[in-house]
Amino acid sequence: MPKVNITLSQEIWEWWQANRWVNLSQLLEKELWRIHRMEAARYGGADAALGGCPRCGNQKLRFVDGVNYKCSKCGTIV
Repeated sequence: MPKVNITLSQEIWEWWQANRWVNLSQLLEKELWRIHRMEAARYGGADAALGGCPRCGNQKLRFVDGVNYKCSKCGTIV
């Protein structure tokens, strides 16, 4: 699994030190998935918004970076 570094404000750092039961990794991943779902809904989902890959016609597009979709068959960025 890829690793990332995050920066916290001093206030949040102090709060987290007092509440170590909060798993920051799980919290961050859940929040990113929530944002991912909101963006997909905003654009009507990959199939509704884009219809499919313009290169090969494949209907399976994957949300890659918060803005773009990638074809699961040929790898084209849509």
